Amino acid sequence: MTLGVTPAADRSRAPLRALAYVLRVFAVNFLTFALLAELASIILVHWHRWPASRPSYHLNYNLFWADINPSFGVWHRANSVFVHKGGCYDVTYYTNSYGARDIERSLHSTRPRTVVLGDSIIEGMGLPADERLSNILEKETGREHLNFGTGGNFGPLQYALLYKTLAAQFDHNLVIVGVLPDNDFHDMDVDINRKNGAGDRYRPYYADDFSIFYTGRLDPKGREGTWDHVEAFLRAYLASYHVGQYVYFRLLSSRPHAYSGYNDYSDVDLARLKHALLDIKSTADAHGAHVAVILIPRLIDFLRFEQGQDRLGPAVEDWGSEAGIPVRDLLPQEYADSHGEFRRYFNPCDGHWSYDGNEEAAKIVRPWLYGQAAAP
Repeated sequence: MTLGVTPAADRSRAPLRALAYVLRVFAVNFLTFALLAELASIILVHWHRWPASRPSYHLNYNLFWADINPSFGVWHRANSVFVHKGGCYDVTYYTNSYGARDIERSLHSTRPRTVVLGDSIIEGMGLPADERLSNILEKETGREHLNFGTGGNFGPLQYALLYKTLAAQFDHNLVIVGVLPDNDFHDMDVDINRKNGAGDRYRPYYADDFSIFYTGRLDPKGREGTWDHVEAFLRAYLASYHVGQYVYFRLLSSRPHAYSGYNDYSDVDLARLKHALLDIKSTADAHGAHVAVILIPRLIDFLRFEQGQDRLGPAVEDWGSEAGIPVRDLLPQEYADSHGEFRRYFNPCDGHWSYDGNEEAAKIVRPWLYGQAAAP
């Protein structure tokens, strides 16, 4: 017997020793599992077709896309830098003094200029800025193209509000609206966003009478709290964080796997799109500018087009003729030009436009809007 320790005292400490042992075993097993999960996640996120983000190993304290604008919700912070790594790209994004992913632009200009609206496709997700549609058109025409695109679940109603409250302040005589049917209809559907776990975000929606209401609570300094800094660290350095985030949102998604925005939209979806485009036209008219719309297909839309399906293109082009809004469906010409190799238009890891996709779109848009004249 140990000197000074009675058998009764030794028995009373036995449960504590057993508990300490169990906790040590649990901790060792947990750390072993966490290490193995991280190693497996590192391998997974560095697969060239990994369809989501991966660690940047660069600490970005704020997300590049945050719900900080009182009028249209998600936007970028001014003068920010963001390192974005995905399965097939490694790009650094920069914003100007008003939060657009663009070079600095003056409010006033005596030369004709184009405002470009849209979501992550127009913003150029996964690409350097000079490989985007707007930059290609600017280089080829010598005409400024002010890019106001943004990712982060951004739809046509938000295009209209961004244009009215921000972009329209810049002198211009043309507006190009890039409509991505793949998710633009769902971005205006509050019920779908609630099912997908985004119902508490600060963002605008159309009510049944096309009045505008907002969900969530505006926080202009959002994503700057203590937990946000912890999350920023996890996002920067842990591959398992990105795998978990991807799995979480995939499980929440209520979107059918084979959904085609070109073909599977509802009458309500189409009515919302038309209303947003008419709102943009109304603002453009007040500023002496014209509006042109391009419809942007995703891979599933090409696959359905091969089966003879394209409901949306003719419907919106015909409506645009009546409404005084020129509309160009990119799908038919892109399909013809691809000679069956249309997959090259998209990044293999996440389905955004590749450089080839942007270049092909510019090839169609330039003569349609500007003629064939060489850049000055």
